[in-house]
Amino acid sequence: MSEILPRGFVFSQSNLQAFQNCRFSFMLRYIRKLPWPSPLSARSASFELDQAAGSMLHSLIHQYFLGIDAELLRSCAEAFPDARVSRWLERFLASPYSEILPNQYPEHSQQIALGGNLLLAKFDLLHLDDDAIQICDWKTSRILLNRVRLQNRIQTMVYALVAVSANDSKTRPVSMYYWEADFPDNPIIFEFSPQQLIDFRKTITNLIHTIKSLSPDEFIRTTNLNHCSYCEYQTYCSRVGIPKDEQAYQDWLEIGLLEN
Repeated sequence: MSEILPRGFVFSQSNLQAFQNCRFSFMLRYIRKLPWPSPLSARSASFELDQAAGSMLHSLIHQYFLGIDAELLRSCAEAFPDARVSRWLERFLASPYSEILPNQYPEHSQQIALGGNLLLAKFDLLHLDDDAIQICDWKTSRILLNRVRLQNRIQTMVYALVAVSANDSKTRPVSMYYWEADFPDNPIIFEFSPQQLIDFRKTITNLIHTIKSLSPDEFIRTTNLNHCSYCEYQTYCSRVGIPKDEQAYQDWLEIGLLEN
């Protein structure tokens, strides 16, 4: 096994997704820890604005579940330079996902051991009932995400796996709700079967094994230029990618939201 990873490295949805996007980018970001250059054209105003607005909405929803008065949160949203935040917050407050219940944990992190490695999940909202576990994730995507793609997404697998393992949910059903602020009436809901959870464990375990088995020169640049579109490390590769690729946009946006 390679010893290239820093001691005590914690795997997560964001760094596993970054590895899937591009092995070389993973190397630069998590192993060499290189500072990334000034934003390129593809990562200019719209990307940074979307990331700031998404972070603000997550912060407001977090405060809501901590008990901060909704009117105060509305005032904060209205004062934010991006008008979308106020609109998104109103949609959230009008949704069934704003109901405050016992045993809810907003912006909650849990960590498990998986095959001798650490795996972390940062939940937007985790609801632990005696008879069920519910994961909620708030999205601010520009387009409604594809259900099949979400089901096969690293985030879905990691969150379900950590929720089950960290909370001893061998008998409690586990579900995940993706709520889109721009598509509030179209939540994407998954209820995971025991076989799916087994498959998720195998997939994540194998992915971690692959990362740990690579030598430095095997962290190669992706051949899919779609993934280069919004990568922070484009200039290290002299690449610009394919502009306006929505899948790449969302992948890098999510990584930024989780790690900022």
